[in-house]
Amino acid sequence: MLSTYTEVLRRPGVVAFVTAGFVGRLPISMIPLGIVLMVTAYGSNFAVAGALSAVYALSAAVLGPWGARWMDRRGQAAAAPPLLALQVMGLLSFAALVSTGRSPALAAAALVVAGGCTPNIGSMVRARWAAMLNGEPGLRSGFAVEGIIDEVIFIVGPPLVTVVALRLSEPWALALCAALATVGGLWLAAQRATQPAPRRRTAGSARQGFVSRGFVLVTAALAAMGAMFGAFEVTTVALTRELGHEGATGLVLALYAIGSLVTGLIFGARHAVASVPVQFAVAGVVLAVIVLPLPLVTSLPALAVAACVAGMGVSPLLIMAVGLVERLVPAARLTEALTVTTSGLAVGLAVGAPVAGHLIDTVSASAGYLVVVGGAAVAGLVSVASMPVLRRSLAGPDESTP
Repeated sequence: MLSTYTEVLRRPGVVAFVTAGFVGRLPISMIPLGIVLMVTAYGSNFAVAGALSAVYALSAAVLGPWGARWMDRRGQAAAAPPLLALQVMGLLSFAALVSTGRSPALAAAALVVAGGCTPNIGSMVRARWAAMLNGEPGLRSGFAVEGIIDEVIFIVGPPLVTVVALRLSEPWALALCAALATVGGLWLAAQRATQPAPRRRTAGSARQGFVSRGFVLVTAALAAMGAMFGAFEVTTVALTRELGHEGATGLVLALYAIGSLVTGLIFGARHAVASVPVQFAVAGVVLAVIVLPLPLVTSLPALAVAACVAGMGVSPLLIMAVGLVERLVPAARLTEALTVTTSGLAVGLAVGAPVAGHLIDTVSASAGYLVVVGGAAVAGLVSVASMPVLRRSLAGPDESTP
């Protein structure tokens, strides 16, 4: 299994852009939790915290693809630095506004800037893998490496932001997020040798679309997963606090990511016999089944076990989704397409977090996990329903729109 990964990691420039990508996107696992911790620490309830977290995610979903399109046309080295500057400005402004008791509307406006201008580091790195290994069998392993990195991020990030928030302060936790995003993003942008070649606008490329029926279904499945992610994070904060173990929030979220990391390692190294659409459907069904115990947990040990098991269903579905996007869209628009699918995750998060927050405030802390179960069920249904469409799309040209 290890030889599968070492082969692709030996390619020139890979270790550098993978490492920079890890640093640059570590904040994605920290910022939503940092927002929730900060807003609730300064006197607001979980519904408000979930709504503000959703504002950040939704702005990234709506505005993020425009930045990604700019990267495809101008190159990552040219487009990433100004986007990073706006992201950091918005994030630090949010921390200052909340800590000084300003209105939630102003705080939300700052999050619109921060989220909307966030360069999608994961899409930038995956576009580099696709440009380097285009058409090679090792591309699946390259994408699996990024899936594994994502899980490491969600193992390291939540405990880190929790410790900084509790030991120092919530504004310091968000300042750390801004610093990591700046260092990693600029480091990645500086690596010009491995960045995909910029795609200049031409009459032909302007008509080259990527939004096929298969692409829409994959994005819909990821949106349902996003609802699951947003609800899981808000609910875990609330439940650990209710159980009297708020300091264990990061640990529970890390166990969730560890479960996903283990299955990601195994899944990424295997060459399955089943077709890609079938693998995608099976991964969706498995995810829907293994999250079912979450709303029933009533103790911290039970929560830790249920979270780890639930996480085991995440990586396979995400790895298959990214692989499908790479096959379904033109290479010249891959960064944009991957960002759109990530936007699907963000839209789901924008729905899941506030809905879970409302259930927490009106029913119970554990009731928020019902949104997790619902999101996973929708992801499973969409993945199964997508099989015939994906088979046709991968077998030949599919109708698409620009």
